[in-house]
Amino acid sequence: MTIVEQPLVALDLPPAPPVVRAVPSSPTRSKGPAVGLLVVGVLLVVAPVAAGLFSKAAAGKQMIDEFAPHMTAGTLARYGDDLRYLDRAAAAVDSVYAAGHVATGAFPILDTYRTQSAAINRRAADLLDRVGSTAPDYRRVAAVGGFERIPFLLEAFGILALYAGCVLLFGRRGRGAVVVLVLTAALALAVYPFLSGLERSAAPGHRMLGALAPVMTPASVAQLQEDFVVLVEADGALDTTFRPEVPPGPAAADIGALVGHWPRISSDLASLVGAVNDNIGNYDALRGLDRLSEPLGVPGLVAFPWLLVATGGVGAALAVAARPKRRGDT
Repeated sequence: MTIVEQPLVALDLPPAPPVVRAVPSSPTRSKGPAVGLLVVGVLLVVAPVAAGLFSKAAAGKQMIDEFAPHMTAGTLARYGDDLRYLDRAAAAVDSVYAAGHVATGAFPILDTYRTQSAAINRRAADLLDRVGSTAPDYRRVAAVGGFERIPFLLEAFGILALYAGCVLLFGRRGRGAVVVLVLTAALALAVYPFLSGLERSAAPGHRMLGALAPVMTPASVAQLQEDFVVLVEADGALDTTFRPEVPPGPAAADIGALVGHWPRISSDLASLVGAVNDNIGNYDALRGLDRLSEPLGVPGLVAFPWLLVATGGVGAALAVAARPKRRGDT
């Protein structure tokens, strides 16, 4: 059997595709959010310094601390007793004169006291009433944790935002880590007003400043100091030369009560007026902080917590938008 060989038929095959090694995708840079972080950083670094937030917040904290001894329930009750002793003694002196027991002109110091005692007691009552009425708002403000550190928080977050913006724009490594850091710091800044009590104390702080405004002035302090001198001289006259002229009775008892309690009363008045005098500058600084947002129609203390919330929210949104993405990610 003969085998006949058949010629091979050529196959027409398509060319094989070239072998290409896969190249790992690299993260893309999101320039918009990075630039936004730079802008936020510049604003937060410059604005607290330009607005004087560091000195204003520190002055406010100092004022709150120095008024603390005068805002306790026991101290306020004692101030009320002091005022009642002054009122009763003034009425007692007038009754002694009205009864004809003492001739007008016999005690010049008390003549001066009698003409001024009503106004002196009224001014003392106004001071004590303002201090007493604002005590609840004061306690809410005093309960804020770290009030004087708030400008430092803004400044620190501004520096972090600047650093993050630079890393995201120009850095080759660590972009993911810096995004997480900014996001964490932004969220902490946003919740700080609620954790520290700043949001709850903002409106009370504004009311407190308004209530104390009439007495936190140099003119008011000067008048209160003059009143104190008149009271000191009157007490001296009552204790030494006037009391022997007063017949026994309610008037003598009220005058004796003032003289007997005068060391405590004088200490209370001197301490409170001294606290007002020493803190006029601190009050003005805190009032300046409250007036920073007046052009917007919102008190600064009320707007301040929401500024922190808004800053933290913007920072968090920019951090999320700036997270590194792989090419081809959707």
